Amino acid sequence: MTGKSTLGAAMGLALVSTPLAAHSVETARGNWADIPLLARHHTVRLNQQAMAGVDAAVAEGKCSTISQGKRINLDMDFLVEFAPDNSIKRVIVEEIGCPEVEQIAATATSQAASKGWLKPTGENETGWYRGSITYQLR
Repeated sequence: MTGKSTLGAAMGLALVSTPLAAHSVETARGNWADIPLLARHHTVRLNQQAMAGVDAAVAEGKCSTISQGKRINLDMDFLVEFAPDNSIKRVIVEEIGCPEVEQIAATATSQAASKGWLKPTGENETGWYRGSITYQLR
């Protein structure tokens, strides 16, 4: 089996906060298609620990929404709200009905944002941009 993971461009609100960094991290559902994509250089990979966490949640039967047998197909959107100085104010990951995986995705997104890997394009005056996290295990 091989796993692939990407945190990249690809974003309602039922919110659950998670204290991962100086900004808030939440989960939500909604149609985020009208929110602009992040700037080009925004793709990162989930680390081995994150992929193992997704694999374990699926193996324990906690995430049937992203699995079929031993295969995993995670494709979830996220939003990042930038302050006027381009610092991160909020991160929202798509609610998929699997809190364990949502937490892993929130952590990965928050870390990427904190490291400066997620950048606004300047086209959205409100500061919101979207991206996606994908992970496949075949």
